[in-house]
Amino acid sequence: MQRPTIKTIAQETGLSIATVSKALKHSPQVRPETRAIVVAAAERVGYELNMHGVQLRTGKTYQVAAIMTAPGPKQQEWEGVEYAQLLSGISWALEESPYRVSLYAVRSFEESLAAIRQIVSLKKADGIIVSGTHADDPRVRIMQEADFPFVTYGTTIHNDPHAYVDADNEQMIRRSVARLVERGHRRIALVNPMSDLTYAITRLDAYRLALEIADLPFDPELVVHGRLTPAFGRESVLTMSRLPDPPTAYICANEASALGAFSGFHERGLVHGRDAVINATDDLNVSQYFAPPITTYFLPIHEPSELLGTYILRRMEGESPESLQVLIMPKLIERSDDRLMPRG
Repeated sequence: MQRPTIKTIAQETGLSIATVSKALKHSPQVRPETRAIVVAAAERVGYELNMHGVQLRTGKTYQVAAIMTAPGPKQQEWEGVEYAQLLSGISWALEESPYRVSLYAVRSFEESLAAIRQIVSLKKADGIIVSGTHADDPRVRIMQEADFPFVTYGTTIHNDPHAYVDADNEQMIRRSVARLVERGHRRIALVNPMSDLTYAITRLDAYRLALEIADLPFDPELVVHGRLTPAFGRESVLTMSRLPDPPTAYICANEASALGAFSGFHERGLVHGRDAVINATDDLNVSQYFAPPITTYFLPIHEPSELLGTYILRRMEGESPESLQVLIMPKLIERSDDRLMPRG
């Protein structure tokens, strides 16, 4: 039996060979309804696109490199959203395109920098998605100098404009602090990510500004930076709850650190809602199962991850990076009033 060809599909559909060929390559010159007819016919006759031949003709790899930090084999601490959840949304966005995601699992910033240098210099992909941005990110400079299409999950501060997707960390923290102040809190702790990450800087700046607006002093003892694990959240509470004037509210950067904060409450004999409260920002909504459930700013992980996939496709098609920038405001989910109960 002869292997089906583009000519087979043309005969099946009554379309020209040129139209069928363009449809299979996702050409914007072909209308979506025409492409749907071609795809359906290709499936009926058992046609498989010879990607190797397409790559040779076009010089493209049809790969999008996703540079993601993955836990090492000895790392047992949960850190919230993992690369698999991000990859799922990105892959979904690329599903109707000829592109596929190629994962580069790295353990450190240095590894991600080396991976990007290799991908760019050897043209091992047509586009890159990278997370964990720094304020002045050398990875961004490398890709920009090579005019290599990329999108970052996170913003930068000192780099030239580039495509990005991120949560609106500034508004989220300003509103979190304002809400807690309105509920009577004057000592509000910030459990923040590693200090070299852009979103840690953004969150800290927003926190300081929110305190200033509320006419409250900034106390550096109420701010901690670290890897957002349960162990870090627990240690943060154990340390800050021993201050002469301890916090009555903790804003945790993710659910993993918030879970650890509850462990710290338990060890110190603190009661949530009586002695202090915990708020968090999250992407998985696990905090609805905490006891008690806590107030969070919720951004379903599929939203930013699907946008990353959409934006890298548009960037590879030549769209300007300035038009591919978005800050998504997470939804406030109030699961408690967060005023402290009167003692007695």
